[in-house]
Amino acid sequence: MIDVITQYFAEMTPLRLCVLLGTLTGLVVMVLQVLQHIALWYFNIISATLLAINFFATEVYAYAVFQIYYVVVSVYGLYEWKRGRSTDDSELPIQLMKVKDWMIALAVIVGGTLVVSNFLWLLGSDIAFVDALITVISAVATFLLTKKFLQYWYFWIVADSIYIALVFYYGQSDLYPTVILYACYVISAIIGIIEWRKMYRKQELVEAKS
Repeated sequence: MIDVITQYFAEMTPLRLCVLLGTLTGLVVMVLQVLQHIALWYFNIISATLLAINFFATEVYAYAVFQIYYVVVSVYGLYEWKRGRSTDDSELPIQLMKVKDWMIALAVIVGGTLVVSNFLWLLGSDIAFVDALITVISAVATFLLTKKFLQYWYFWIVADSIYIALVFYYGQSDLYPTVILYACYVISAIIGIIEWRKMYRKQELVEAKS
């Protein structure tokens, strides 16, 4: 393992540097998401920009475009979280998805995956469907985070797990650092679900007393 890490740094390229920095800033995002800290959106912008460069270079086009989307949604998320604060400067409250929200999210995933995968097939992508599926699920999850839906964590677990399997299946060594990042994302999502549920129950108690 040490030899692999040493060799990775010995063969450092601009592309690998982007992946490494994008991974490190992504790890910061992981922690800030669990803590519900608004600074996560700033680090999202940095991480997504660096990873977009990497994904375009490695021809994972849909996920590269998603990183650009991620930058845009991060700006929107920053606005929403600031706007959602009450006059006492408390954080935007955690919400639970209703049946309608689930139906819309799943419909977007199915429809979006079909549209994006067909477009990628026309571009000659060999991983069109999986690339599109990861991209659309991640896009939906990111939007759900801007509204602070607790269930957004579940979408990330699915998307990140598929991404890890994809990298190992195709053996893209330049993307191995991101595997560490996305594995940490899965772990943090599990922790996030637990922590956000605790916070949501506290919100319910405060609202019941007010």
